Amino acid sequence: MKKYSIFAVSFAVVLTSAVVLWMAIQAPARAVERDLAALNSLTAGETSEAELLSRKEFQNIDRRCFQETCFYHMEVDNQLLSRLHLAPHIFMGAMVDVKDGMVTGVSVMATRIGLPTITVQQVHTLPKECSAMPCVKPWVLPNKTLMSVSIMFDHQSDFRNHIPQVINAQCWARLHGCATYAEVIPLLQKLNLGWNVDKPPTRMKLL
Repeated sequence: MKKYSIFAVSFAVVLTSAVVLWMAIQAPARAVERDLAALNSLTAGETSEAELLSRKEFQNIDRRCFQETCFYHMEVDNQLLSRLHLAPHIFMGAMVDVKDGMVTGVSVMATRIGLPTITVQQVHTLPKECSAMPCVKPWVLPNKTLMSVSIMFDHQSDFRNHIPQVINAQCWARLHGCATYAEVIPLLQKLNLGWNVDKPPTRMKLL
């Protein structure tokens, strides 16, 4: 009876530890899902700061202001898996810009070690140099190394209502991670970039 009790206690401890570890691994993915859902349907030039703050995710997050512009910032990474060397480090940052009480921009950035940074951004009006929407702009170093890609759309685009589908949150909780941006950012598969962001051509030019 005593041996059975020791076994039962040991099993319960192992099971509890496994559940705690699993929850810790899954926590970043849940945080990514929660943050993306909080950004969904925000509209640059139309959503007020009061409406933004009615969403609980924005009530107690990092807020920094410079003169009349304030920035609400969220970030998530797979800290546990990357520290245990069970997956490459992957990071998501999200930011909402507010000026004079109105949302002026919404951006989501994802970066995975070994791959260029991808930023998806909603603005009220696209820059004049953008001839298409979404406007895709690579940043390339003089040695032709692709450092980052910006995907920009305006406040009228339906992309603003599909923010949770932009990023695959499970990449933040997956053992060995996601190997390509086609997995990390499903949106890339829907865009006709003319080149593979995971294997960019050796010669590229800025848009």
